Amino acid sequence: MAASAPLYLTDEFIKSNNLLQLAKLIPTIQNAMAAVSKSNSDVIQPPRTLMHVPSRKGVFLSMPAFCEYDDALACKLVTAYPNNVNKGLPSVIGTVLLFDSSTGKVLAIMDGTEITTWRTAAASVVATKHLHNGTKILAVLGSGTQARSHIEALDYYFNFEQIRVWNHRSEGAQKLTEELIGKGKTARAYESGEECVKDADVIVTATFASSPILMSQWVKPGAHINAVGAGVSHHSELDPELYRNVSIYTDTMAAAKVELKGLAEMGVTIKGEVGEIINGTTSVDRKEITVFQSLGMQRALQLQELKALHQRQNIKDSRTIQYVGN
Repeated sequence: MAASAPLYLTDEFIKSNNLLQLAKLIPTIQNAMAAVSKSNSDVIQPPRTLMHVPSRKGVFLSMPAFCEYDDALACKLVTAYPNNVNKGLPSVIGTVLLFDSSTGKVLAIMDGTEITTWRTAAASVVATKHLHNGTKILAVLGSGTQARSHIEALDYYFNFEQIRVWNHRSEGAQKLTEELIGKGKTARAYESGEECVKDADVIVTATFASSPILMSQWVKPGAHINAVGAGVSHHSELDPELYRNVSIYTDTMAAAKVELKGLAEMGVTIKGEVGEIINGTTSVDRKEITVFQSLGMQRALQLQELKALHQRQNIKDSRTIQYVGN
């Protein structure tokens, strides 16, 4: 096998070798969010391109990024197909390409589903850490992949006293709740979204809803919302009235100006980036309702670490890890 050929990593390999440990991933994402907000050429992350595929009810996204201090050049390609749930597939599927930043040569090709799932959840943990005003009750609207990863990541970091789940398909909420109870968590499924979020400290919206599922009058003062769903727009899950009465932060303002222009058209102002709070260049009033409008951010795995892991594990199954090329 040619040493210079790209490395290929499946989701199964990433999971089985525990490459995305929350203890390491959360501070890594925090550092990345802080770096993006320093407004220098060390980190370049243009707004992602988004293409709708109407006949398939899907979305295709492309997200390139460069990080000088990580010596990382990467691009994530993602598809979001909500009907995949009926086919036994994840609704969001991604592939990450890692390049040699000096030559542009492809170094690694990685399944991106696991990376996307846990990066998104870790970003919400970081945002919650810097924006929240209490972590007794977690309410999650949705019961799919992102709902599950957010519950695990947020509960790992904050250890909630109670976890609540609502889904437009009640059986989905019930199944997820049973899984949580089986893990020793205090959890409950709700038939009503309003009852689910009542008095909740932290709320997660992780659905493909094309119309609001979280209303302004349901949310208590000081609550924090992680809005991570991908419906018609990146802001279709929350009531417009709610947006007008909260403090909104995002991961990158450059992306927000493109992807959240619908909010600007409604007269809604985004206060800034979570990274600015991390860096101490802005502050937040935790008595207010805060929203983290999650758009996405890349942080590439290092090829050297992956090769070393390959050698340690002595993997021989070419379906799990392989080199291609000369």
